[in-house]
Amino acid sequence: MPESTSPNPAADEALSAVMSGELWSEFCDQLKATGQQILREEAPGDPLHRAEGWRYLTRLTRIALDMFVECADGDFPSFYRPSHETAKIGADNPDNYYQRAEINGAYDYRITGTRGSVAYLGFIAIAGGYEEEDGNMRSVGALDTHSGLEVDANGNIEIILSRQPHEGNWLPITENTVAVLVRQTYLDRKTERAAELKIERLHRNGAKPAPLDPVTFARQLRSTAAFVKGTATLFADWAEGFKQHPNTLPAADQEYCQKLGGDPNIYYYHGYFNLADDEALVIEADEIPDCDNWNF
Repeated sequence: MPESTSPNPAADEALSAVMSGELWSEFCDQLKATGQQILREEAPGDPLHRAEGWRYLTRLTRIALDMFVECADGDFPSFYRPSHETAKIGADNPDNYYQRAEINGAYDYRITGTRGSVAYLGFIAIAGGYEEEDGNMRSVGALDTHSGLEVDANGNIEIILSRQPHEGNWLPITENTVAVLVRQTYLDRKTERAAELKIERLHRNGAKPAPLDPVTFARQLRSTAAFVKGTATLFADWAEGFKQHPNTLPAADQEYCQKLGGDPNIYYYHGYFNLADDEALVIEADEIPDCDNWNF
């Protein structure tokens, strides 16, 4: 058979996979294979935890479909919630309200909205993700209420995301930036108001959303399956590592936490606790460090 003379054989392969149905079979097969993370020897094997394991994979799939398919257009970005009460990724903070928007580091963006009264409002620009081979989701820029986020007299904010410095609130991004992640940390959900935010790409020059591109969709669906596999594997490995030092709360590797999308203002501790039915976990802190807030 003669070699392909197509200028883009990868696109030809993706289109063929869409047309033949191979793309869907591949997607389902990878999700099926990811189930081995729930069946790991060291994973809990009782009925409750086994069922929770399968539910975890369904939640990761739901998150990933938003991330890579439904909200993936960097030309027309929108904030969605990548982790919340019924969709958990791993190590998310229950005091946080998370938002994320997919962007393209080649362009400039603007975030506008109201500051609200939530205790902490932070933005990080990230590159990479759990779907990639190295599993890193690196922070390439940060802006927050602790580092000079400017708010006008009416409580409004405007933030420019760009590679070039900008006056006012500026969140630096790089060419390989893929998203902006927002953390809103509550001290009292009953009295504090969350920030209300929207994001837009600048200089679109009248562009309008395009119909679904089959080749792009093939890449998106493959990224969805890769994210489910990468995330499930990452946190299963992480939990197994915690078990090496039971009933202690050591400081985590802070550089590693930042590679996984951690907030640069947070100092992380991680531990594993093994309690018998007649035992309780008692937390003692001789001294609370000088910080704005902390939780366990």
